[in-house]
Amino acid sequence: MIRLVALDLDGTLLGPDFRMSEADGQAVVAARDRGVHIVLCTSRWYGVAIRTARRLELRTPLICHNGAHIQEPEGKELFHLPIPADAAREIAAFCDEGGFETYTTVDGITYMRSRWEAGIDPSRLPKDMRIARNHAEHVTGPATGIIVFGAEAVPAVVGAFAEKHPDVAFSEAWSDTPYVTITAAGVDKGTGLRLVCEHLGVPPQEAMAMGDAEPDIAMFEAAGLGVAMGNGTDDTKEKADAVAPSNTEGGVAWAIRRFVLEEG
Repeated sequence: MIRLVALDLDGTLLGPDFRMSEADGQAVVAARDRGVHIVLCTSRWYGVAIRTARRLELRTPLICHNGAHIQEPEGKELFHLPIPADAAREIAAFCDEGGFETYTTVDGITYMRSRWEAGIDPSRLPKDMRIARNHAEHVTGPATGIIVFGAEAVPAVVGAFAEKHPDVAFSEAWSDTPYVTITAAGVDKGTGLRLVCEHLGVPPQEAMAMGDAEPDIAMFEAAGLGVAMGNGTDDTKEKADAVAPSNTEGGVAWAIRRFVLEEG
């Protein structure tokens, strides 16, 4: 019996337009109303996760930054292991110099240098997000996490720092838009899922995890059932127990109705 569902956001619960389909939302709510814990597990920051949690009226802890930050919606922080300030500042400065698309989270604020920046009105951003051309100057203390996008940026960052900073983890994802999530070493989506399962009193073998990219494999290894999205990377699908339709074809709804609600 599945008592907990862990859902990646980008490429899984969210479509290419970063929106959740009606079918997927209805299935998530049906499972939630059945008493199943719905846990959002993302490489992104708390502000992104909480906005999706509010739409679904979720009360379960949110796993952010690949497990480096876990917090209850609107509630207490359960876990937070940031990147040491010196390492985070050095990495941020490297990304500044390269002009890479970067999102750096420090003290609850995410500084962004985005491919969509020209079309963003800074006055309409959530209070926890700010456009910044230079991120290093904002790393005044430990950073919760850094995300860097781009087929050239990812190997450049990993190559420059993976061996230099063994206390920092670099989790690469080679989906349609390659990215690397940078966190303190020792955390991933699997450690985050195990912690939340323990917090909620749910054995990990009674959890289902869904995702589309390499960081989600750690969730599959922690959960009793791992389901890859049809749009997922080949490696992710190979490591899953089942493959659902894509995120544009109601893949989350399909998996919840088949494995959780057992509707066939």
